[in-house]
Amino acid sequence: MEKMCKQCGEKFEVTDEDLKFLEKISPVFDGRKFSIPVSDFCHDCKHQRHLSFRNERKLYARKCDLTDKQIISTYSPDKAFKVYDQEAWWSDKWDELKYGRDFDFSKTFAEQFKALYRDVPHMSLYTTNCENSYYTNYALEQKNCYLMFGAAKNEDCMYGKFVSFSKDCVDNLTLYAGELCYQGIASDMCYACKFFVNCRNCSDSIMIEDCQSCRNCIGCFGLRAKEFCVFNKQYSQEEYAEIKKEYEYLTNEKIEVLRGKLEELKKTLPHVSSHIFGSENCTGESVYNCKNCTNSFDSKNSEDCDHVYFTPNSFGSRDITFCSPDGVRSCYSMCSTVGLEMSMMLFYAWYGSNVYYSMECHHCHNIFGCVGLRNKKYCVFNKQYSKEEYEVLVSKIIQHMGGIGRAHGASAQVKAESGFASSSETEPKNREWGEFFPYDVSAFAYNETIAHEYYPLSKDQALKLGCAWRDEKIEMASEGDYFVPPADIREVGDDICEKILKCEVTGKAYKVIPSELKFYKKMKLPIPRICPDQRHFDRLKFHNYYRLCDRKCAKCGKDVKSVYAPGRPEIVYCEDCYLKEVY
Repeated sequence: MEKMCKQCGEKFEVTDEDLKFLEKISPVFDGRKFSIPVSDFCHDCKHQRHLSFRNERKLYARKCDLTDKQIISTYSPDKAFKVYDQEAWWSDKWDELKYGRDFDFSKTFAEQFKALYRDVPHMSLYTTNCENSYYTNYALEQKNCYLMFGAAKNEDCMYGKFVSFSKDCVDNLTLYAGELCYQGIASDMCYACKFFVNCRNCSDSIMIEDCQSCRNCIGCFGLRAKEFCVFNKQYSQEEYAEIKKEYEYLTNEKIEVLRGKLEELKKTLPHVSSHIFGSENCTGESVYNCKNCTNSFDSKNSEDCDHVYFTPNSFGSRDITFCSPDGVRSCYSMCSTVGLEMSMMLFYAWYGSNVYYSMECHHCHNIFGCVGLRNKKYCVFNKQYSKEEYEVLVSKIIQHMGGIGRAHGASAQVKAESGFASSSETEPKNREWGEFFPYDVSAFAYNETIAHEYYPLSKDQALKLGCAWRDEKIEMASEGDYFVPPADIREVGDDICEKILKCEVTGKAYKVIPSELKFYKKMKLPIPRICPDQRHFDRLKFHNYYRLCDRKCAKCGKDVKSVYAPGRPEIVYCEDCYLKEVY
């Protein structure tokens, strides 16, 4: 059956599997099971809303409101939020239960939660177990890392997003288990590679795409287990060594020539409809070792999931975004969560179970509508209750939010339980139960968050959705007051780290740090002429879109789900035809 999205107006399908999932995870409080209704929003609009709460890259200088220490934070100093440095936030110098309050049944859940969210102190940056990696955010277990976002278990890495288990890598996007990698995108287990996209288990290669188990290749596309190839042409080891000499030390001009030639080569060769590796019954893009995962993107080692993004090691979950490295189980509609079970409608919650409609809570169980709790149970709006009191109160709040409960164990049709009954009694006019937080609850302006990266909006469009907007002043380099680095890294001195560079795209001023310069010299790469933020936005263009489209295989005519929309110029094959072509 179909529903029409309340935000974009597009129709979306509701399957029997959707209804079974919602029934399975519907919680029981005070002896009543509260069925989770089908959302009024399509998956894309739900994803957009999740991302509007996540500010990864906009960092500001401000003071800790507890210690007065100068800190870096995702919260700009003009925001009326209490912000604590991580050490202060995790300390026992403040009590999160002090902010507890009774639920007011004369007001909506959202307006009360918004007030609580703006009252409780927030952590300056979302990191944990990071060593010498202060300038990172949404980062776990980083060592000697700089400007890494959504990253886990990395060492000596810089300027990356969703990079995991990697070492000595710079300027990468969705990279797993890489080492000595530069400008890698949507790739896994690569070593000493530069400018590569959708590659797996490759090494010592330059400007390659959609290659697997390849070594010593330059400018190649769609190769499998090859070595000594240049633009898909086989050479002897000696011939390759001679060609490679030209690209031993790269310049920006050589990089553009290589990229141009690769783009021309790609026009003549088939593209697989989507990149799925070692998986069973899966659809999506950049899916590794998964089973029964549909509409999954940048997912690994997961099972029975649907519409998940940047989410490894997850099971039986839907509409989930950013759950690296430990994933979630039996969860629904959440962003930036790790290690949760049987939970839903969360933002930035780590490790726990039966957590509902909460943010920035860690190691908690059985809480509802809370902010900033640590190691707590049976709390509502940051107020402590007994188990029995908790059950009764949450049951009443869910009904106030438009939820419908029934005696646990009573029989009823799944269709009716899931919000499809025609009775006005089962379709509240302002239903909150079963929907994620409204846009205006977010602490950040829309253009501060990564929603603006994947769903770009104008200021007027964002305001119309109910989002805030921040007019930013970009620090520009003055004319004649910046340094233009030499084209060849061999001509660059250590004093470049003291100079100001100017981005050729944005005009923004930026600098090169010593560890970054060391990497460029080791990898024989030129100093980038583009600032780190713009390099990130450029990488996003090379990552396939996070939406599947219906199109036909260009060889056999079979219907396929593909990240390549109809009308795009790529030659797209189904997986069977593609494998016959490349092997």
